[in-house]
Amino acid sequence: MAETVSMAGVAPAYNPPMDTPDAEFEFRTTPVASSKDRERLRTAGGFTPAEGLKGELVPPGSKSVAQRWLLAATLAEGTTRIESLSESADIESALGLAERCARSFRRGGPGVVEIEGHPPGEHTGPGPSDVLMVGESGTLSRMATAALGLAGDPNTPITLRPEGTLLTRKSAPLFKALERAGVCFVMQNLPGTWPVTLVPTRNPGEILLERPVSSQELSGLLFGLAAFGEPGCVHVRGRLPSAPYVALTLRALLDFGVEVHVEHPDPGEFRYHVRGPLRAPEAALLVEPDASSAAVGLAGACITGGEVRIRLRNDTAQGDADIVEHLAAFGCRAQHVDGVLSAAGFPERGAELDLEGGPDLAPPLAVVAAAVALRRGESSVLRGLGTLPGKESDRLEGLCEGLLRAGFRAECGLDELRIGPGPHGVDPILLDPRCDHRMAFAFALLSLIRPNVKVVDPHCVAKSWPQFWEDLEALGARPGSRRPG
Repeated sequence: MAETVSMAGVAPAYNPPMDTPDAEFEFRTTPVASSKDRERLRTAGGFTPAEGLKGELVPPGSKSVAQRWLLAATLAEGTTRIESLSESADIESALGLAERCARSFRRGGPGVVEIEGHPPGEHTGPGPSDVLMVGESGTLSRMATAALGLAGDPNTPITLRPEGTLLTRKSAPLFKALERAGVCFVMQNLPGTWPVTLVPTRNPGEILLERPVSSQELSGLLFGLAAFGEPGCVHVRGRLPSAPYVALTLRALLDFGVEVHVEHPDPGEFRYHVRGPLRAPEAALLVEPDASSAAVGLAGACITGGEVRIRLRNDTAQGDADIVEHLAAFGCRAQHVDGVLSAAGFPERGAELDLEGGPDLAPPLAVVAAAVALRRGESSVLRGLGTLPGKESDRLEGLCEGLLRAGFRAECGLDELRIGPGPHGVDPILLDPRCDHRMAFAFALLSLIRPNVKVVDPHCVAKSWPQFWEDLEALGARPGSRRPG
């Protein structure tokens, strides 16, 4: 019977500790018996092991950058033109929100939009009467909840409704901060979750955010305060997860004419002083390629011994551009020079990496660690992964289980993943990303080094990269017997 990865599945029968001697792989074949398994295999995606992904990759535009610009444009004075938007599901959700909250909204062709903002006034602000669908985007849900809670029409309740895995994700510190600031929650599914109906407040001056679970909570509060002409401050108490993403927010605010002054009065405390209002930039904003997606292509080049190049400005605020440093730690030739990210060469050694600032890099780097285990028999450790269980799926557990099913040794702790050579594998392998685009990327990369790996629900990549399968094929990845279609 086919092996199926469950994000909360049963532990495998054999899981040797990481300090046991390395063993060679022995892939075994097990027939796919049930009709359900045969159907899942028929519709699954995946590649066959390949050599040398090569070429220039153009990833979709950064959805992290685009979502911030779209939210700022919705609340800004004047009209903003944004170009090179991706066609991903997350961006379509952000566009839908902007269309309902802005004064005017016009699509100017593929990837182009013009938005006349609706800044808050004494008795006005964005106040859509219909439900705002935020899709499955945690970034959009958190930032829109915070920004509209502070800058929305105080006379109009606003309902934000997610879908999919976001229905079970929480952001309790954000809701607590908004409640202290005066936002009234009329309806909420469960405390700290969506869907939610809220009645906005007005600029409270200072907001306390305690023990945030995501930097997106801070980002949304900053956008809400920046919509006003009066000074405001977000006081953060406690460790800020994925802190490099705040740099994206500060860059986006600067693009709309708002500077943020940061104080660090005591250990574990920060004060972000902001004074708006947001003003639409005169020139069009061009969304740069997504560094998180770029990391997948660069990792694919390394695990297959190829070479991939991606154009990305050297002064990008995207923290995931650090992928080249992590790949270099594995012995790959990787750099970011003259506006080009590039990676080449096989991984030659195990590595110990701290990914607290860029947890989205964990899935592709876990596969690079698997490749060096397969090629050199060495083990690796990825640390700083404490936020992965709260993503679209439990990525920490999912990576561990997927690697185990593929014949590698893998152990996960509270915030780390250890990967090394393992004793055996089973064919064919059906890996279920559980509707998580980044897990689908990782399992697709795994199929480039491990025979007969198939990815269930390959279309879940549309959340961020609809053309993922085609783009990797263009670099030389060979599709499996059945390509997702």
